[in-house]
Amino acid sequence: MKFSKRIIPLSLAALCTFAGLSWGADAPVVPQPFGPAISAFGPAGTGFPVGKLGVLLNYQYCETDGIRKGGSEVSDAIKLTKNVGVVKLRYGITEGLDVRTATPIYDVYKKNRATGQGEHLGWVGDTAIALHKVLLKQAKGAPLDLAVDVGLVVPTTDVSNKSVDFVGNGAWGAGGAVGVTYTNGSHRLDQEIHVYTFTEGSHDYRKPMYIRSTTAWGYAVNNYFDMGAESQFDWNDESEKNGKSQNDSKNEWYAGPKVAFKYKPAGFAAGLAAMFPFARWYEANTPSEGFRIELKLSKTFDLM
Repeated sequence: MKFSKRIIPLSLAALCTFAGLSWGADAPVVPQPFGPAISAFGPAGTGFPVGKLGVLLNYQYCETDGIRKGGSEVSDAIKLTKNVGVVKLRYGITEGLDVRTATPIYDVYKKNRATGQGEHLGWVGDTAIALHKVLLKQAKGAPLDLAVDVGLVVPTTDVSNKSVDFVGNGAWGAGGAVGVTYTNGSHRLDQEIHVYTFTEGSHDYRKPMYIRSTTAWGYAVNNYFDMGAESQFDWNDESEKNGKSQNDSKNEWYAGPKVAFKYKPAGFAAGLAAMFPFARWYEANTPSEGFRIELKLSKTFDLM
């Protein structure tokens, strides 16, 4: 993939650049960048304004480029085309404390290349609910913004023979996160690390514990447009079926460039990112995505 090879060094260089003032600060003297575009709880170390409601939609389109084991492709017999949306809500409760939810809605088209047969899987996954508490604020003299999350995953999925257990199978989950944001002028760097584990749900399946690291750099070209790059690394432990390990742990690292448009008077912002695989490793035969296109739409409403 020649295009992704050109993108990789550019993305790495971008991710090493330090980042800027959080968007929405009082009386900005320089343009302010938007936060991460890819699907993450966000916005890392910063908080959400008191009395305001944020409605967000993350959409991801991706296609697999074969079945892989270890670090190599072993077959191209199955192709998956994924359309995944995550509907999110955020509300500022008090200064430095907000609550947020995330509910996935997904459609996966699975095609057998040998027979030409295909089927659609999916619908609604399980919902995550988290409290986000800001501990340090750069605007008040701290070296950076620092926040922590405490969250639950609650059963909201429509379990059937068409649902994908890995996305949601009516199980409970619990976890937490830490996020930092560093700002300097029109640059902004966000870093989040999430850890979640799950109970056994429907189909006698227990989703694997996972650790996700999301890094985002943004540079505000002006008051309306940003450029930057983002990176996401996922470590997944083995899942269980009927109480037995499935020996299917995996690690994935995707990164690539992004752009964003924001219109502060209307409380609206949109981000677009193209993500490509930097490193992939799979314990079992696993369909793997050759690219990811990520879109984020955000609208803030004042409820006070």
